[in-house]
Amino acid sequence: MLGNILKSIPAIPEFILSISALISLVIGAFKQKKIERLIIGTIILGLVFLCFLLLLSDKSEQFFWNGLFIHMPFGVCAKIILYSLSTIALFCLFSFLNAYNIKQFEWLIIATFSVIGGSVALSSNHFLTFFIGLEMSHLSQYLLVAADRENQQGSEAAVKFFTIGAISTGLMLFGMSLIYGFTGTSFFNTLFYFFGTYVNDFEHAGAIVGMLFVLIGLCFKLPVAPFHTWAPDVYQAAPLPIVLFIVTIPKIITVFSLLHLLTYPFHGIFTYWRYLFVGISILSMIWGSLAALRQQNLRRMFAYGSVSDMGFLLMGPAMGGEFGLSSAIIYIIFYSLNMLGMFSLLIIFEKSFKPINDIKDLSGIMQSSPMLGSLFCLFILSFAGIPPMPGFFAKIYVLESVITRSAYFMGVVAILTTVISAAYYLNVLRFFVLSQSALKINRIYSLRKYIVKTLVVFVFIILCGMVIFPFRLLELARSMAVSILFQ
Repeated sequence: MLGNILKSIPAIPEFILSISALISLVIGAFKQKKIERLIIGTIILGLVFLCFLLLLSDKSEQFFWNGLFIHMPFGVCAKIILYSLSTIALFCLFSFLNAYNIKQFEWLIIATFSVIGGSVALSSNHFLTFFIGLEMSHLSQYLLVAADRENQQGSEAAVKFFTIGAISTGLMLFGMSLIYGFTGTSFFNTLFYFFGTYVNDFEHAGAIVGMLFVLIGLCFKLPVAPFHTWAPDVYQAAPLPIVLFIVTIPKIITVFSLLHLLTYPFHGIFTYWRYLFVGISILSMIWGSLAALRQQNLRRMFAYGSVSDMGFLLMGPAMGGEFGLSSAIIYIIFYSLNMLGMFSLLIIFEKSFKPINDIKDLSGIMQSSPMLGSLFCLFILSFAGIPPMPGFFAKIYVLESVITRSAYFMGVVAILTTVISAAYYLNVLRFFVLSQSALKINRIYSLRKYIVKTLVVFVFIILCGMVIFPFRLLELARSMAVSILFQ
């Protein structure tokens, strides 16, 4: 009896999250007063419950709903990581939305639907379910960017984000139609064997072109150069709690979805997409680091820095193999935790002291809040890749996979761009630590604020724990990579 229940668990997470979100929406429509607490409590408890449920589930490969969904070890681990980090990101979003005059409870539900869409994409075995899940996730982001109706810049950024997102969606759909037209199937498990058998058949060359269009469409959503034009405007114009969510959860969804595609339906044509990612990775690292070096606006600097970071991450899949994939998994986990901690602190600083737009606006915060300021410095040093910070070890794993494949040119580019990135991150610390300025503290005694501070400390402890005791993380990344390479 228990065995049959556990075997049905893989089909449950998306249903539970969707039903809880819809019920919360109906309840909120009739009882809006203090409904946010009920909603966030329900969502967080649901995500934590689903993490334990997936840990107990049968992790063998299973197909559901006429083969549209697949349950496998990689998807289980990816969803556990997604749900765990979403719990922190959604609580931070809930804690600070009111401080930015975004009081409608619907934004929490919209953010939850972004998580649901990502979960569907990670379980997909067909381009139909993959497309529906990924678009559900990204359509939610467009709405979140425009959450502050009084912010004209936010509305403009949302329109630009939506327009570029529509272009990427069109490219993906065109690529999927080419793949279906030249292969006669859209099932991932069928394409896995098809490309492995007919990869050198010229009659099916259109399917390879379609694969390139699908991957380019995903590159728009990461973002990486030259498909990153929406990122600086969105990072600059959106409210900081929304930015905190966008820079973490959607990136996790996109990276894991990308790895799912590369190693399942497109595994047989590694030779073709490898060179695409080599070029995009090098361009992103150079473009992102040089552009960030010239920025005075703090958010735009982080936007270009994320372009460089995503280019760095793509070196792992470009190298292929167990080592390359596991290094990319490790990097996205470190990156997401770093982003959660750093942007949470930025929101606390902005609400406690003054609006933070340019880098020079950080002046004086360290003197006024030395404990949180010291933690912020550690996060910045981690992003810069300064040893022995956690970010340094994340970069080392990726660089080791590059050197193992004898891709020395990429390794040199990665090291040089890391040095450049250290320059603009250390410039942030220059204003943050060395500039003297008297700031008036706006003391806000809020339980949510103290819980967020505790979460930030907890996130940094997790990062340090993964560096000091890396065996569990390395084993997790390795098992995820092996499960998608040798299924």
